[in-house]
Amino acid sequence: MNTAKNREREPFSFANLNFLGRCNVDCFFCLGKDIEEELKPHNQLKVPVGDLPNLPQFLALCREHKVQKLYVTGQNTDSLLYRELPELVSVLQDKGFMVGLRTNGYRAGRLMATINRCDLSVGYSIHSLNPVTNKMIMGRSDFPDWDTIIPATRTPRISIVLNRCNEFEFFDLLRFTARFKGHVRYVQVRRPSTDTRLKLLAPDMAAYERVYTQVANIFGPPKARLWEDAEVYDIYGQDVVFWRTVKTSVNSLNWFSDGTISSLYFVVEGYLANRTTEPTVQS
Repeated sequence: MNTAKNREREPFSFANLNFLGRCNVDCFFCLGKDIEEELKPHNQLKVPVGDLPNLPQFLALCREHKVQKLYVTGQNTDSLLYRELPELVSVLQDKGFMVGLRTNGYRAGRLMATINRCDLSVGYSIHSLNPVTNKMIMGRSDFPDWDTIIPATRTPRISIVLNRCNEFEFFDLLRFTARFKGHVRYVQVRRPSTDTRLKLLAPDMAAYERVYTQVANIFGPPKARLWEDAEVYDIYGQDVVFWRTVKTSVNSLNWFSDGTISSLYFVVEGYLANRTTEPTVQS
């Protein structure tokens, strides 16, 4: 199984705003767990937009590289947990940037107005529809109300991290997402990624590759359109993109809410190389 990083990246095409803090789920494959002790002292979920460290400098860097697309996400938390998210979206858009979100969706119902103000896609993570499996993966047995949330979202995208727990539910998940075809932009199937826990997550990467082999055998060759070196298949009438993070060619700038700025696509490596030295915690 090839886990080598593709360092031949394209020019920067987007940027991530990676928030740090406590999360409302506990996904075992979360990249934040790669450097859990380093991230633990930091929490900016209640910091006012105007006080977020080095954000103006990062936005200037984005302009320098002609990056207009910004995605608000979390390194070890969820974007919708940031208390001033509505204000942040407004500030970024007023400055001429386009904004999207990446989220587990548990707070989506109460923030739909903000979600639908975003110019770019809002990516929802759906890893299981089975309470037992979801508990194994995310530490919760309850679910967001996807049947309400997805149709109410202006530009939704769905992400599935394929792993040993949901391997045998994968096609059921795709049958579920196919109910929203024509509304959901595409489904992204992600292989677990890690810089520090390869032995732990190797079985999950193997599960991904087993399912990918099934897909290739059942649904034939991928569509001619390859997106950033990721294969695209038409499954149940929807575009399904198989995304191995370390192998794709897409490139991004990264800001972390403790003030760390990185021009490296690989977030763990970039954070460790550029991290701030003082913890900034808001209780």
